[in-house]
Amino acid sequence: MSPEIHPPLMKRIGAQRDALSRSHRAVADFVLAHPFQAATLGIEDLADASGVSVATVNRFAREFGFPGFVAFRAECLRLYARALEPVEKVRRLEGGEDGALPLMRASLAAARDDVDRALDGLDAATCAQVADLLLEARRVFVVGFGVSSALARLAQQLFEQNLPVVELFDGTGGNERVIRRLGQVGAGDLVVGISLQRYSLFTVEVLRRARDAGARVACLTDYPDSPLVPLAEAALLSPSDHPVLHGSLAGTAAMIEAVSTVLVRRRSTGTSARKLTEDLLPYLYTSAD
Repeated sequence: MSPEIHPPLMKRIGAQRDALSRSHRAVADFVLAHPFQAATLGIEDLADASGVSVATVNRFAREFGFPGFVAFRAECLRLYARALEPVEKVRRLEGGEDGALPLMRASLAAARDDVDRALDGLDAATCAQVADLLLEARRVFVVGFGVSSALARLAQQLFEQNLPVVELFDGTGGNERVIRRLGQVGAGDLVVGISLQRYSLFTVEVLRRARDAGARVACLTDYPDSPLVPLAEAALLSPSDHPVLHGSLAGTAAMIEAVSTVLVRRRSTGTSARKLTEDLLPYLYTSAD
């Protein structure tokens, strides 16, 4: 369904809320305030929580174009499908394989598959656009929270070897620090958002604020329907599927390395690489030590 013709369910409920009957407004208020419970409660429990009858809940579902409550709840649940994947994975694992070798092999095989799919999805225009955005930026701000903060730190460490200014927004210092720094972001800057399924709401907000301030925005994420994609001029996608964990970082880590490869090729020379090696040599272990 086209999102322009059929807006997301919660937006539809919010937009029509004031025009609903009193009993339907009661259901709408509960659903909007507790969308996760609406996706997981049975019809009797939702009716009790809303203070209405079971028949009213069914009529409410039909008000929004569903044949009944079951279809309505299925749509609500679909909104949380990815967020609930870790729960389902744990359920499937109970009583199943727990040997270290097969589990590790499955994890590595999933990482290999994610990288292969990322490789297959690359296109020349997007690769060139991301590289140009990085190389032309006055300053680069890399954004990643939660699990994605590890990826953001990796990007900062690799990118700063060939870019003049790379700053990290990973939650260090709290959200207040990020908001304060965003007040100094603007034209000429590039903000790179990194977030995988179970996407960070704050990452989305940071990208939106940066774009509104005149900064350019790129992102590294996993799927085309990621909420980061509509905010970015260029998006590099690397699937994050994993048989046990809620998501894999491997594909995105490989993508960050791939981007860094372009930066090294564009910015480094034999002379600069030699000088860097000489400067680092006293701190590196060698066979002479």
